[in-house]
Amino acid sequence: MQEQIKGLIPKKLRSKFTNRPMLQKIVKNIGWLTGERILELIVACTVGIWVARYLGPSDYGLMSFAIAFCSLFSPFINLGLDTILHRELVDKPEKSNLLLGTVFKIKLFSSTIIGFLMLLIISLIKPNDFLLFSMVGVFALGNVVNSFNILGVYFGSKIESKKFVKSAGISLILSNLLKIFFILFNFSVFYFVIASLIGNIVNILLIINYYIKSNQSILKWKFDFKLAKKMLSLSWPLLFSALFAVIYLKIDQVMIGLMLTEYEVGLYSVAVRISEVGFFLPSTIAASLFPVLMNNRKISKNIYLTRLQKMFDLFTWIPFLIILPIFFFSSFIILFLYGLEFASAGIVLSILIWALLPIFIRSANENFIVAEKLYKINLYSALFGAIINIIANLILIPIFGIVGAAFATLVSYFSVAYFSNLLFKETRKLFIMQIKSFNIVKIIKNNIKF
Repeated sequence: MQEQIKGLIPKKLRSKFTNRPMLQKIVKNIGWLTGERILELIVACTVGIWVARYLGPSDYGLMSFAIAFCSLFSPFINLGLDTILHRELVDKPEKSNLLLGTVFKIKLFSSTIIGFLMLLIISLIKPNDFLLFSMVGVFALGNVVNSFNILGVYFGSKIESKKFVKSAGISLILSNLLKIFFILFNFSVFYFVIASLIGNIVNILLIINYYIKSNQSILKWKFDFKLAKKMLSLSWPLLFSALFAVIYLKIDQVMIGLMLTEYEVGLYSVAVRISEVGFFLPSTIAASLFPVLMNNRKISKNIYLTRLQKMFDLFTWIPFLIILPIFFFSSFIILFLYGLEFASAGIVLSILIWALLPIFIRSANENFIVAEKLYKINLYSALFGAIINIIANLILIPIFGIVGAAFATLVSYFSVAYFSNLLFKETRKLFIMQIKSFNIVKIIKNNIKF
């Protein structure tokens, strides 16, 4: 059967995989990661839409506001350590128990402290909303449980995404079956948040099981204070860059909730969900290609930069396959999927979908930044985008409502992905690569290949 499948692949393409086990492993890894995201997309296009239609704009907006609010605190939980951990696990796999144990205990502590802080702040800005307070509490508990998600980084460093993709898929299906049950029996919005927490717990239990089956044990994890101090000293720029990135990614929904109503948050949120259908692709591909870029960097600077240019070429044109159809049919998509209650979200979707292009480019930028250890530049560019987004939202939301928020988000995304590279000497070459990537004729002539 396997030979029959191989026979369907063109000979020229098949020859590029022959005797190249690393390339084969990368392609399989991308396949598993893509499969997970496709499953998430299918669920979002079925159960997710059903949930939105069942709850209506107001309740769906309340839940979306709670998610966006909690996401603003996620950088202080992750502390920028996932990227550092991934790099260290690739470079020093023999120290995995020490690395995993140290990062796990840091995250366990940070998620607990930040959870209490989230509850304090939400009680101050929304003092009479106990339902919202309860939702935030559930998400805070989920963050503590997700401290074990470092195992996903572990498997990713080994280009073995199959294991945590399986666990994520099973937990996703289970949590959404619960949501279907809650819809059929008329449960309130709070129970849909509980379903997500149950999904997180199942996911963690499964991924721990896969880790143990790989002849590993979490009992062997060790905490090292000196290592923790070293990793945190390296990760703080990533922490703040993640914070600023979350601000320019999520602050729009929070500001809409504070400046307008939960109804508008609901309308805006469904447009955001559809516009993000392709957001998984750049991070998935970039993460799988990162080990290759690191190896190329060790071999030759010219080969390394050539590979990076090819990545920009690829990441410039892939998003148009998603952007153009959604842009032209945005109103129809909203009406068909969500109904008349959400019709006003159509114009917002037609604007937000263009954010996919800078999202792709940003992923290529980050591979270069991590490889070159230019973490402070990532911090400053994210700060640049956050400032632009907040100012633009403050100006545009009072005048244009959720349409203004969509334009503010788009401007900040392009500012971070493209124009921030001009601010720093080390990344100006990236801006030149990005401009070259729009030369589709030259790209086709040279044939994109990695």
